[in-house]
Amino acid sequence: MEQSISEYILSEKDFGKKIEIMNYLKRKTGIFFDNSVIFKALITKMFIEVMNIDVDENEVVTAMLLCQCKKINNAQDIKKIESYAKESAEYLESLGFSRDFCIMCEQHNRYSNNYPRKKESDILELADQFGGMLLDRPERIAFPIEEALILLETRNLKNCNNIYMADFKKFINIAKEIKA
Repeated sequence: MEQSISEYILSEKDFGKKIEIMNYLKRKTGIFFDNSVIFKALITKMFIEVMNIDVDENEVVTAMLLCQCKKINNAQDIKKIESYAKESAEYLESLGFSRDFCIMCEQHNRYSNNYPRKKESDILELADQFGGMLLDRPERIAFPIEEALILLETRNLKNCNNIYMADFKKFINIAKEIKA
């Protein structure tokens, strides 16, 4: 019996091979996949490993690679920004991903108001938002690490209860020390 794409990518444990699968999917289906997705997935992977977070690392990293699959490059279309996570989750479910996996992906941002939140979604949220701030965009240059971390906590997630925020701050400080 032939494997579904969901079984295929979830069964692949090697990060590099997952990237190859994602490139193939992008060519065949036109999903959103670029270097920013890889960068955010690496942040996700490192955060889970360094902080020894008790989640299925393979599943969460795969979710980070796929959760933005229906994202568009036009940051000015607020309606699309608010709906792409839900559209991505619906698309992933059509590919055979479990409902739980799709909910985790949908909750990587808070626009769909899908509650209760999965703990894995809080990891995706941190990696997505923090990683996004570290990258240049057409409308702004990348933020320095320290500024991005402050903005993440005091602006982006100010009134949100992200259960991993304190661990993420520790992780960034550990990563900065390793770099130095």
